[in-house]
Amino acid sequence: MAGEFRIAQHHIGEARETAKAENSMSEEVMGRALLTEVLAVLSQQHTPSNLKEMIDYQLENLSSDEFVVTRGC
Repeated sequence: MAGEFRIAQHHIGEARETAKAENSMSEEVMGRALLTEVLAVLSQQHTPSNLKEMIDYQLENLSSDEFVVTRGC
């Protein structure tokens, strides 16, 4: 697995654990907050239609053990 995925999983795990531990937070809302922030960052480099294609691709491949990481080679 690429290092980027390990880092992302680590930070998502920490955010979810924080949401679980805090009475004023919810895991569901944390998930939406993370998604919103990721989409905001990606929207700086991709059009809405490209983002939709990326999301559709990832959703179709959720059952895979690992996502394929391409580096534009």
